[in-house]
Amino acid sequence: MKRAKQIEIAEKVRAIHRQLGYLEPSLILPLMKSDDEYLIVQDWQEGSHGANFARKTDRKESLKLLNMLHDTHKKIAWQRVPGLHTYSQLLKWQMRFMRFKSRRKEFRPFLTKEEIDQILHYSEKSLQLIAQEDVPEKEITLLHGDVVHHNFLWCSDGELRLIDFDLAHLGEADDEYILWLHRVLPAVNYDLGKIFAELPEMKRLDKKKLHRLKYPNELLREWLFAVDLPLDQQLVFLDYLVPFTKRALTYWPKLWYDIDKMIKK
Repeated sequence: MKRAKQIEIAEKVRAIHRQLGYLEPSLILPLMKSDDEYLIVQDWQEGSHGANFARKTDRKESLKLLNMLHDTHKKIAWQRVPGLHTYSQLLKWQMRFMRFKSRRKEFRPFLTKEEIDQILHYSEKSLQLIAQEDVPEKEITLLHGDVVHHNFLWCSDGELRLIDFDLAHLGEADDEYILWLHRVLPAVNYDLGKIFAELPEMKRLDKKKLHRLKYPNELLREWLFAVDLPLDQQLVFLDYLVPFTKRALTYWPKLWYDIDKMIKK
């Protein structure tokens, strides 16, 4: 059960479920009726659990599920569904970078000046590269919008399904593959070659867009989230975020090298 912040979001989620509900195999958990228009209610799955991107099976099955979702544009006219809009990934990331930069002093109690400067440097340089992309446009489809591991749910029947379409929108599938990779890479020590070797489906992704993996999206988003938490929650979250950040920054130079090498192949 989840309460939408806006009625428009709840209506969008219900519209998406109505469309996907006709498909087999099912990619989603069906919604249950509720008298509260803001509530999104789904059947409780005994023993269900989220995906674990550290497991090869979960990486493979979650990517397969995303492919199936993106391919629904062949059967569903998503651009006619009310409440679904497109947005620019580059613009969103540029604004996130500016927010991070403007609040850099708030991170100093937890990160060194050099670490903050690294994050800013990687962000700025990668955004410049993304802005220079020259890639052909692809088909617009439904994107889930929040491909974090716990939105891929292993259900009681043993099947993996998607939940929580609050952030769903329209766009190119490549944009979501990039976001999925941002989530998966930390679980494999940022070994991009490993992901491409074990998942041939990644050939769908235009390699010219791999520059987007150089943008430290997870770090910017999590730090902006952390500084707005209540103090008691912030301290708990920082126990995870500080070491996560330091570890990510040690891998970033090699990740850049690997991306450039892969793009040139």
